[in-house]
Amino acid sequence: MNKGILVFLVLLLCGHGVFSQDTRPYKGGFTFKGLRGTAELQYTLDEEMEPILNGPFVFNYSKMDSLERGLFRKLQVEGVYAEDQKNGDWTYQQEIHQIGIEDIVNRQIQAALSTNLVELEANYQKGELCGSWSYSEKNWQGEEYLNVFVAKDLTFEKDSLLGSVNFESKDPKRTYQIYGQVNKEGLMVGNWEFFYPMDSNLTIHETRRYEKGFLIGLSKVNSLTNQKIDEVVFYNAIEKLDSLNQGFKVDYKVSDQAFGLIFNDGYAESSEEFQEQYLGTYLLEDALSRVLQFEEGFFSEDGKLKKYPLSTRRFVYAISEEDQRRYEEIIEVFDRLTEQSNQKAISDFLSLNQNTSDSLAFSGAYFEYLMRKIGNYEQVIQLLRNGDIQYFDTGNYLRDGLNFLNSEEQINYTYDTELRQKTLEFPQLSENKKLSTDLLAHIQREWETFESIQDYIQKQQVDFRQSNELDVLEERILKEKQRVASEKKSLEIRNNRHQALVDSVYQNLSVENYQQLLNKYNETEGFLEKAEVGDELIELFLFLEESLPELQRYENLGASLREEFTEKTLDPFTFETDFEVLRQPGLIQAAESIIDYELDLIMRSEDFRDVQVHLLNLDALEARLLELKGRNTKRLERNIRKVSGNINQLKKLLSI
Repeated sequence: MNKGILVFLVLLLCGHGVFSQDTRPYKGGFTFKGLRGTAELQYTLDEEMEPILNGPFVFNYSKMDSLERGLFRKLQVEGVYAEDQKNGDWTYQQEIHQIGIEDIVNRQIQAALSTNLVELEANYQKGELCGSWSYSEKNWQGEEYLNVFVAKDLTFEKDSLLGSVNFESKDPKRTYQIYGQVNKEGLMVGNWEFFYPMDSNLTIHETRRYEKGFLIGLSKVNSLTNQKIDEVVFYNAIEKLDSLNQGFKVDYKVSDQAFGLIFNDGYAESSEEFQEQYLGTYLLEDALSRVLQFEEGFFSEDGKLKKYPLSTRRFVYAISEEDQRRYEEIIEVFDRLTEQSNQKAISDFLSLNQNTSDSLAFSGAYFEYLMRKIGNYEQVIQLLRNGDIQYFDTGNYLRDGLNFLNSEEQINYTYDTELRQKTLEFPQLSENKKLSTDLLAHIQREWETFESIQDYIQKQQVDFRQSNELDVLEERILKEKQRVASEKKSLEIRNNRHQALVDSVYQNLSVENYQQLLNKYNETEGFLEKAEVGDELIELFLFLEESLPELQRYENLGASLREEFTEKTLDPFTFETDFEVLRQPGLIQAAESIIDYELDLIMRSEDFRDVQVHLLNLDALEARLLELKGRNTKRLERNIRKVSGNINQLKKLLSI
């Protein structure tokens, strides 16, 4: 909270020689939860003459956020501070009015007004959430307020929920009901019931069974017919809890630490155990975010929950000294591999010269493979680095999370217009499938392969650099620039969007990006350093030469995918055989949203490497949809509809 005004008053008092621990009133400007409004409050001064909020507190805010959006927001907060901490009863009332001007007749505005009203009654003890809470959210429809979300009779103790939990959302975007229990430790216990529609014809009744924070079973049925849809029994967790209850000697115990809403005993995000929890947990997080929206300490800077008032448990596994040594060695090899493989000089050299020999062509394809492989390693390396691997059953994690540890990797590449292939061999997984042993053996072989290819490339670099003079390099840069300009003129433009895309990419890269690199080239001294920048300039134009003709395909990608997923079938009413039906429409709608998002970023980027990334994203999207074509994607499409409009969530669901 902002105390700038209070500090000013302190300085004023100091100037008059007034020093007192008496409570003093203040009325004026104040910032609460990032909103600049007015407040009436009382404060005292500590030993350092800093203001400390003590006593009744009233805050009011009202502002038209944007004339263009027509959004008017009001917030009223009343409560009591004790030693700078919220204490006792607090009330929050927030109104958000959406004003839409429809017409102006005879200087009279005709407008539509929609209102969202949030009311929260909360309790605190020394700044912690405590006691009874009641939250309601309503929308004005017709002549009355209708409930959108209700959470009544919630009980908190020391920032954690306690006892019965009941959330009900009638929001058309996210309709659900959630019932459950939380024990004194803030752990989810007993049966938790989730009700939510998947589409107009199906409402899911999801039941979860928790044992002191451990999820031991999950089932989903049709709420009307009670027909089973999905079921997951967490046998591993049940057996471990049983072993602990019977006092068996095992290498794990129940962790004292509390964890987030997803129960995870080493499950990869792609696993059934993780995926079946996703949607219900997403809705539970939505409910908690509404109730806690005025508690800044529960949210990260990007507005996501980082602290939860209820939690799950995990097992903590003993890690032997030998395993810990292996983990540290794995991290060291990974860091070395990442640093060495990201040398710009090598990547630039390969992009310009990989087609001059079979070995260099293979080397270029190998580095592309290695970048993908490093991305696969990153998640498990993070677990080893921060120590969270102790909370993972490594057997579960090896099953799904490390499915990239293959005994062979096929590297496909093209040389002299011929498609070729080489195979990299890796150690087989051990019979007992031990994480520390198998991962270390795999990444060590990865490093050995990289070292041999890197040594070859570095030798080739020296030979190439010595045989080319800078004037030859500069001449090639100019020729490539002219070639790109000619190619742009020869393009056949199919529509306005295609024209805008071509013009933006050409201006941003061939002009702006080129000038940036040219300035750097002119300011650089030394042959090798100057040649590096020159190679990057050539790479820029080679990229443009390749990508400009392809922009038409990317601009038309949405329509192309829609056509690919459209089938002709028999019209049951007219018996015509050319009746068109769009299959898997949820996938196409998600793809079209992602395509529009990536094309917008492409049109604004002034760095050709960023544009490369966005084009690769579009290629990955196309490949993923074609991979999913004809499969049973009903569950995926249902999840997509629930996160509609959230590009990052859409990409995550589509594994892009």
